[in-house]
Amino acid sequence: MNFYPYEPIEIPRTEKGLIANGKESMAEFWEKVNEIEDDLSETIGIYIFSVRAGKGNLPWYVGKAEKQTFRKECFTHHKLTHYNHCVAGKRGTPLLTLLPKMTPSNYFATPNGSIHTDITALEKMLIGTCLQKNKGLLNIRDTKLYKDIVVPGYINTPRGGISNSIKGFKHLIGV
Repeated sequence: MNFYPYEPIEIPRTEKGLIANGKESMAEFWEKVNEIEDDLSETIGIYIFSVRAGKGNLPWYVGKAEKQTFRKECFTHHKLTHYNHCVAGKRGTPLLTLLPKMTPSNYFATPNGSIHTDITALEKMLIGTCLQKNKGLLNIRDTKLYKDIVVPGYINTPRGGISNSIKGFKHLIGV
């Protein structure tokens, strides 16, 4: 159950500032992906759509490619609607970060019709982590608990001072 995070890849935009999803633009994008690592576009795993602006990258959507490859999954109509919502009329560079699943022999895992519980689990964990960085994360499924639960020093910490017990708890769990 190994995954490897690759550097974010810049997604091309149209003159109007939306995601360039034409056949040629997408072919060039996936060619760039495969220049990073052969066949990276043909694997499965987790992907994160983010926008780089000002002080760093802000995650906007966490997805999984489980039954089909990154190439087939990352830019479906539903995903493009989300992405374009984030970039329309705004500055910033849209990015896609791929975390492919690796086999025990350290090859890329590919779709095989199986359910990958590790991919689903990692997606949920990353949704929770990304929600801490961006409360406007566009994922809907698997977010309610992460938005509602409050554990000071760990998740959804209320504003204000931090007590010694919270400091000790943070130290205990390494955050």
